[in-house]
Amino acid sequence: MKETNRKGLIIRYIVASSICAILTVIIMLSLKVWACETEKEVYRILVNSFFVPGVVMFGFGLLVMATNEGTFDMLKYGVYRMFSFLKRDVNNIKYVTFYDYKVAQRDKRSPFLYLVIVGLAFVAISLILLIFYYKAQ
Repeated sequence: MKETNRKGLIIRYIVASSICAILTVIIMLSLKVWACETEKEVYRILVNSFFVPGVVMFGFGLLVMATNEGTFDMLKYGVYRMFSFLKRDVNNIKYVTFYDYKVAQRDKRSPFLYLVIVGLAFVAISLILLIFYYKAQ
């Protein structure tokens, strides 16, 4: 793996983890974790605070994966064609047929595995905290 690709991958993981961490803190603060009276309430808030960002990030990863596989290509092409009629030069359209569009989009795939891994890591932390929640009195 090239050094630039490795740095880009590390940056993606850091950014995705930071977004999840910020969302976790926001959820903890909105649920007033500091005002909890029992240990069980604290664990409940922590479980929810880690689970929600994890599932959201995991969902975004799956959505990007579905987009990469061409699930939404027909919809995107339809919107592209609809807005192409608003241009001044209607005859100068980049993709005349759906096949042309599909071939051009084949090379424009986005990485998604880092989103899935970070999301699953936050869900795993949530599950570990859930074990502590059930053991708390």
